[in-house]
Amino acid sequence: MVKFKPGKYLRDFLRILRHPENLRTILREAYRHHLGMALDRRFGRGRCSMPSVLSLELTRRCNLRCQMCPQLRHLASVPGELSWYDRSQEMSLTGWVGVLDQAVAFKPRLYVTGGEPLLHRDFGQIIAEAKRRKLYVELQTNGTLLADYAELLVGSGVEKITISIDGTPEVHDAIRGRPGAFALLEKGVRSVLEAGRKLRRPGPSLCGTCIITRDNIGILDVLPRVAAEIGLDSLRFEHPIIDTPENTARHNAIFTKEFAEAHGLHMIFPSVVDGEYYQNRMVGSDLQALSEKLRQLSNRSWGMEVSILPVLSGETLFPYYFDFDYPFSEDCNALWKVCKIASDGSVLPCLHLVMGNVTRQSLAEIWNGAPMVSFRKLILNGLFPGCARCCRRSFARSNSTGCKETDSAR
Repeated sequence: MVKFKPGKYLRDFLRILRHPENLRTILREAYRHHLGMALDRRFGRGRCSMPSVLSLELTRRCNLRCQMCPQLRHLASVPGELSWYDRSQEMSLTGWVGVLDQAVAFKPRLYVTGGEPLLHRDFGQIIAEAKRRKLYVELQTNGTLLADYAELLVGSGVEKITISIDGTPEVHDAIRGRPGAFALLEKGVRSVLEAGRKLRRPGPSLCGTCIITRDNIGILDVLPRVAAEIGLDSLRFEHPIIDTPENTARHNAIFTKEFAEAHGLHMIFPSVVDGEYYQNRMVGSDLQALSEKLRQLSNRSWGMEVSILPVLSGETLFPYYFDFDYPFSEDCNALWKVCKIASDGSVLPCLHLVMGNVTRQSLAEIWNGAPMVSFRKLILNGLFPGCARCCRRSFARSNSTGCKETDSAR
């Protein structure tokens, strides 16, 4: 059952008033979410309409070393076959403009991310070209370089900026692995607000996102106040994407070369690299404190929108962190919604599967090509161990009849 969220639709309405060119994007994404994806899943035979979200991963490079980051930052060197980590293979402005030109036809929401996307040498021009084509742009950033681009982002009309904020200054800096990281993100937020005043434009909505870890449980209930004080409009708490060595081994035993060949899939092996995930550091006693903090966050009025994803009940909080065999529903809509394009042009839905490359194929050819169709059919039959705590799946509990008790998909 889909819950009606009046606040969300009010925000969408206000965005349309600010940017009427986004009406098609917002309506299409709402249609896909509420009906279109379900129809494609049921009747599409693995094919579906063009994505409602294009995730543009401009670079895998980053200037932070966050504790919970799933990217390969702890290794002395990255395996050469993972070409999207290679700076020399990052697409230039010309490559990304080619993607934007194709996107105009179906008006997706652009989710510009990384790594840290502001490190890309052509970042400013890519944003300008996207807005020149009147595409909806949401930027995900750690905020440390935001001040340098504040006027560009406001002046070009970027709709939303999502900024990582994991605690008070001391806690945030410790988690993000860099002294002064909080001060830089605060400077960035205030610079965006100042640019809005200077240019007399409303500017993008500013959303903070906090990854819940053992290191910030104690301050979760003060973070909304901290976020409001620096100028954020909303705050989203997210349970971490976690995995275990045992679950990874179980997944890789399924995703063998023989399995991939049998289903027409091109995969970089292993499907889940040992260590390319965040291992849960919580212990059972931490969950009592976390449960109480989440209750406080849900039951108080903060003067700003505060959300928690995925929505976990008292019954499902413990298994999320400690029971990888718990019967969560087998739902994931990502393959029908999001097309993720890596820095070298590879289209990577997940699990080191490479569906094609936009430098050699069109988006339409890749999106409904044989490998993507085959993988969608596999996912329709159930998820894999590597999907266990992916942020794109549903964490509703399946009951004995196979029906979902709640709908908590991101």
